[in-house]
Amino acid sequence: MKHWCSATSIASSLRDRLEIAGLSQLPWGEFEATNNKDLLLIYNPPDKILEQWRIEWGTAPSRQQIRHALSTSASRSKDSLYCISGWRLTHLDSTSLARLSHNDLPTLGQNITFPKVTALSGLITLNLINECPDVHEHYLDLELRSCLLNLEADSHYLERLKGSTITDLVLKNWWEVNAERESSREEAMGNLTRLHQIQADFDQLVEEQEQLRDLVNQQNVFSRRALSKLARLQNDAS
Repeated sequence: MKHWCSATSIASSLRDRLEIAGLSQLPWGEFEATNNKDLLLIYNPPDKILEQWRIEWGTAPSRQQIRHALSTSASRSKDSLYCISGWRLTHLDSTSLARLSHNDLPTLGQNITFPKVTALSGLITLNLINECPDVHEHYLDLELRSCLLNLEADSHYLERLKGSTITDLVLKNWWEVNAERESSREEAMGNLTRLHQIQADFDQLVEEQEQLRDLVNQQNVFSRRALSKLARLQNDAS
C-alpha cells in the first residue's frame, strides 16, 4: 500500500506518522484517476470532522459539506484496499502502521474505547443529524464496511452523542471554549507586542548604523583633507 486519502482533514500527528510509515497522501480529487487497490481511505465520525475543521479552517462548514464528505467516503470505500477510521489508526504504534503499509492488517486491544464526544461538538452533530439523517447513515455504512482492527463498530453513535449533550456538560464545554478563546487572544496580543518591540529594536539598529556610516564618511573626508594638506606641505618643503 502506497497512499492514503481522506475527504476531510486528519490530525497532523497522524499525517506525520503515516508519512514515516511510507504512506503518502493522495489528494481527494485524484481518487478517480488512481489505482485504488493500494489505497487506504480514512474517515472519521461527524463530531470529529467538525472538531478538526474548527482547528484547520477559518470558516464553519455547511451541513452540505459534511454530508458530501461522508457520502463520497462511503461510496469510495467500496473501491479502496482498506477503509479505517482515523481514531483507530491513532491507536496503532509505528510498527503496526509499517505492517499496515505492507498489507499486514494489525489489531487493537479490546480495552480501547470509542473517542470521547465533547459536549458542544456532540450537540451540533445531533442537530446536524436531525436535519440530515443520512449523515448518520453514511457514517454507519463506513463503520460496517471498514476494517475495525478487532474493535466493535460504532453502532451506538447516536447514544454516545446524546450522552455527551447533558446541559451541565454543554455549559462546562462552552465556558472552556470561551476560556480557550480568551487565552488565544491574550497570546496573540502578547505576540503582537513582541513583534512591535522587535520592529522598534530593528529601526533603532538601522538608525545607529546610519549614524555610524555618517561618522565613517566624515572621518574619510577628514583623512583625505589631512593627506592632501600633508602632501602640499611636503611639496613646499622640497
